[in-house]
Amino acid sequence: MVGSSAARGSAAPPPAVVAAARASSSRRRVVAPSSSRRDLRVSSSGARGEHAVTVPLPSSGPHAPPSDVRDAVNAWPWRGGLEPCGDVDVAPLPADAVEGVIPPELAGSLYRVGPGRIRLGTKKYAHWFDGDGFIFAIHLDPETNTARAGAKMVRTERYERQEARGGAAANAVAVRGAWTQADSVFDNVFAFPTNPGNTSPMFHAGSLLVLCEGGAPYEVDATSLRTKGVKVFGSNLPMGFSAHAKRDADGTLYTWGLAKPPAIGMSVAKITKDGAVEKVVPLPLNGPEMTLMHDAAMSENYLAFIVPPWKLPMGAMAGALSGAGSFGHAFRWAEEDAAWMVIMRKSNLSVVHATEIPRMSTYHFATAYERESDGTLHVLVNRLIGPRPELERNFSDMYAAVWSAPGYNTLCDYVVDLKSGKLLSSEPVVPPTVGGARGGDARSGQLPMEFPVIARAARGRAPEYVYTLGFSGGGAGYFDAIQKLRLGSGTHATRISPPGTFPSEVEFVPRGDGSGDEDDGYLLYVEYDASAHKSSVVILDAKDVEGDVVARIRLPFHVPHTFHGTYRANAAL
Repeated sequence: MVGSSAARGSAAPPPAVVAAARASSSRRRVVAPSSSRRDLRVSSSGARGEHAVTVPLPSSGPHAPPSDVRDAVNAWPWRGGLEPCGDVDVAPLPADAVEGVIPPELAGSLYRVGPGRIRLGTKKYAHWFDGDGFIFAIHLDPETNTARAGAKMVRTERYERQEARGGAAANAVAVRGAWTQADSVFDNVFAFPTNPGNTSPMFHAGSLLVLCEGGAPYEVDATSLRTKGVKVFGSNLPMGFSAHAKRDADGTLYTWGLAKPPAIGMSVAKITKDGAVEKVVPLPLNGPEMTLMHDAAMSENYLAFIVPPWKLPMGAMAGALSGAGSFGHAFRWAEEDAAWMVIMRKSNLSVVHATEIPRMSTYHFATAYERESDGTLHVLVNRLIGPRPELERNFSDMYAAVWSAPGYNTLCDYVVDLKSGKLLSSEPVVPPTVGGARGGDARSGQLPMEFPVIARAARGRAPEYVYTLGFSGGGAGYFDAIQKLRLGSGTHATRISPPGTFPSEVEFVPRGDGSGDEDDGYLLYVEYDASAHKSSVVILDAKDVEGDVVARIRLPFHVPHTFHGTYRANAAL
């Protein structure tokens, strides 16, 4: 609730600032609607009723969309968040941009990364994940209850080459991506896909990095967002770099990726807190095919990988390598294959277990933890509800994508016996909503979801809460809910966004030193308002996800839909 942090005894902003902020917030209070039964199916014809808002897309200038994109956004307003924003210099926001009170504990910066453009004029990229990287930042100042914000395209080598050939105005793709072929056949021949730098921000070894498995990280200035260039660890890490590298409490970084051509396969690396490459080892796979391993889970002593049978067949490898076809669109779902689980010991990167498990598909994990009492490892992982090929078809043209429950996930607890390596169970951490895909109580269980987040204090142990980005099926056609799942309990908090607004993945920031209750902190996220074609940064009390907004910071621009983020306290700079 607005002003609740001051009641807990923390230093507050000046009284005049608080009074004005409370008055502003009370005029625009956002309260979650009451629970109701919701149809988790979606009409393919477009948003209807209160969800059919008009999106004020630009009618002129470099970001004005072509008619087919405008029609796509008119059908489903969430698609307006796919549109490019362009560079916005980091600058102070107007004094009235902040509604409510920024908690004193949030003196720091929130960063979000995603694709800043997925079309070049009239030419669409052939997959959402090929979009050119974009980083957003908001620097919060609780003392004055103000903020500075901005956003920049990540100046990757690929972006610069595209700009040199006319940029978006060229209506043509100049360089090859993982899924998108360059328009000129000569730019594809024996050309390895370029790195879009579009997935996740991370601080390591004193640098703000933008990660993507398409190549080495790019370093970005943490204040201005200016791209500094490629960050090379050690003597040129001989492998790709994960978009979800795991940073341990002692600062050690674990990453993985494709071995650099001409070698094939996957490798895992251990990097010190100072950025030195300590060790690189091969990751055993269950076949010679190229695969995509986006995320992993880390417990106190282990790394856990699950590799779905989404593979590039050997017969298609030659065509992809030669440039005759794209790498990404050559992947196939191997219906006859199992999934593959690998457990590695963090101390020396030795393989503890590598074994087949029942076929499943995933992109993201929540966490992993060990239970000494029975010698098990619990891996909390998303399991896709529907077919992987259908999901990839949606990603291949987001302006035509229509989302329903099968395109999302159920968060599951994969329990592994550490002695034998046997998978003992793989049940949902919380049962799905009552009524399943035909409608259900949004608080009775987990909604179809993505992007699970836990409190930092819960890492390495069994978490009490997991925060997810949910799909309520209420008619918005896209992510429209934030859920706080209480593991082991039948009651969960669900915040449904107002019609026409779409939240991002949340970032949990603890209150104080994080030694209090696991949910003693704040949730920060970016919310796209399609009716204004602008975004806000929203701050919630993690203890009261369904309650009043603590603070809302309205931006004078929109932030294109992002993938992942991070928060950095000023004291940590």
